[in-house]
Amino acid sequence: MEYYFQRYGDLELQRRMVKDHRRTEAFAQAISEVVKKSDVVLDVGTGTGLLAMLAARAGAGRVYAIDQAEVTQTAANLMKANGLDRQVKVFRGFAQELQLDEPVTLLISEWLGNFGFVEAMLDDVLAVRDRNLAKGGRMLPSHIELLLAPIDEPLLYYQDGPGAWRDPVQGLDFSSLEALELKQGRGIQLRVEPGALLAPGASLFELDLAKIGPDDPFREGKLQFVAKRDGTLNGFVGWFNSRLSPSVTLDTGPHLPETHWSQTYMAFPGKPVRRGQTLEVSYALARDPVERRHLRVELKLGRHRQSYVLE
Repeated sequence: MEYYFQRYGDLELQRRMVKDHRRTEAFAQAISEVVKKSDVVLDVGTGTGLLAMLAARAGAGRVYAIDQAEVTQTAANLMKANGLDRQVKVFRGFAQELQLDEPVTLLISEWLGNFGFVEAMLDDVLAVRDRNLAKGGRMLPSHIELLLAPIDEPLLYYQDGPGAWRDPVQGLDFSSLEALELKQGRGIQLRVEPGALLAPGASLFELDLAKIGPDDPFREGKLQFVAKRDGTLNGFVGWFNSRLSPSVTLDTGPHLPETHWSQTYMAFPGKPVRRGQTLEVSYALARDPVERRHLRVELKLGRHRQSYVLE
């Protein structure tokens, strides 16, 4: 747990997030759209304070910002450097324990992780919501949607993935390790090219962040895909869309320019598919029983069931 907060005090990580143009531009546009002069705003997991400063610049009456990482002192210094220190108050502490003296009308947080829910920061955001958000208060982001698609990506599977064990190493047979690596089930955060998709992405679910509870993302369901071309299904790709405001949605899918989240690649034993073939996939999302900030994903297609840990 301490390492998690120490990591977010690392300016290299903060820089990658702040300098992610699509991320920052989307949040800036959404904040500009929804902030009112009467708003009391709370930014949860403020980092360097960017979103809190954008809310202040957009005209919010008062802005509070909280983070557990040491970066809060840097955020406070940046508030002063930008002439916003009287408008924004920065706290360091555990967000789920925060109780402000007044209700907030807008809660902002960039809590989004790999495949949406890795890092489990949403738990903290919802605890803050329940303690501090006024009745009728708003959330930014307001909604999140998870999507999944089957892919045919031989380079990822046979060169950079478990299929690479099929090639002898110095004349020695390592092919049995393909099944063992698949069994380990590690999801990988990387860029998947749109041409790899065998079918368009299907929605696992969409959640309203003003209403959900902390366990609502962890569920089971089924998806159907219709293959758009012949190929070999050798993996799945997952991503999220997040509605930040009525007119701004942050889409992290493979069909758009890359963000620092990229996509989530999950290798799957090869299965030939034909154009027009219907593929029924069962899924289950769960918290990791050992490390709560990791996410477990289970996918089943036909007789094969594959589990993954996303971290």
